[in-house]
Amino acid sequence: MRKLTLFIWALVATFAYGLMRTAIIEGGVVIEGARENVLAVKIGAAALGVAAVLSAQVDTGVQRVVTTGISGLDRPRRITATAGGTAADIKAVSVIVAGLDPLGAALTETLPAFTVNTAGTVTGSKVFARVTSVTIPAGDSPYGDTVSIGAAGLPAVASTTGIHAAVADSGAPQTITTAINQPDVPRNITATVAASTAADVKAISVVITGTNAEDVVITETLPAFTDNTPGTVAGLKAFKTVTSILIPAHDGATALTSIGFGDVVGIGHRLARNTVPAAYLANTIEAVAPTIVVSATDICLNTADLASALNSTQVVVELVQT
Repeated sequence: MRKLTLFIWALVATFAYGLMRTAIIEGGVVIEGARENVLAVKIGAAALGVAAVLSAQVDTGVQRVVTTGISGLDRPRRITATAGGTAADIKAVSVIVAGLDPLGAALTETLPAFTVNTAGTVTGSKVFARVTSVTIPAGDSPYGDTVSIGAAGLPAVASTTGIHAAVADSGAPQTITTAINQPDVPRNITATVAASTAADVKAISVVITGTNAEDVVITETLPAFTDNTPGTVAGLKAFKTVTSILIPAHDGATALTSIGFGDVVGIGHRLARNTVPAAYLANTIEAVAPTIVVSATDICLNTADLASALNSTQVVVELVQT
């Protein structure tokens, strides 16, 4: 019995020693150390079907407000409308979508107009968490054309006006808390100033307030504009939501400041070092390694910037947890 006990203890010790010597592989070199988890972080998602929110509605010859048969969204998304049926009956009308944004606020958007006599899909720019009604204008002939409602993929293409449309300078600081569109994924914020009179542009810094991926309130002072020079500046933090925008005064009324989002996306993990070996866009590996920023303490400063422009398809970032 004593020999059996010693044998069992020897097996346990051997197994424990093996765990302690578990190796990880970096660049083809075996390095002894503790086991670390390799994750494939999915950022965004592919588009839903063109009728995923509302199935095809046949034209009745009058405007309709549809409030039933609307399916929920799997996550906040931009909305699409697709015109189909008899092409000659398709009219250059705009569908109106109403619902709630990711913060629970009421949201309405008039989607881009269809192209006359042409089947196709248009995509909105606002991010909906829920759709509650769809207003469909009449087409050119009853019962010929159809309209269906879907949802776009994400992260969307970077946009200089994706968060808020241009705000004219008033000669005093302005705090904006309304008509703010939310990012589709946690991503960096941009500010763009345009001016018909370049001298109206002042070296001010826009201040963004919102929340990070953990719903904690964060603030970022964006880089200052260049005096007398229209242009765009970009922040570093990944914002899940934006709740207020502070725009200091410029030097003249022709200065227009818009707020958008860039191509830098949050990876949702705190990293002590860059452990990202690869990134993918639409399931295709990036030939050039992404630019990675890490922070062991601040989750909104852990970001990835792919060499390719984002295009409304899912991003996957492979990383080793630290």
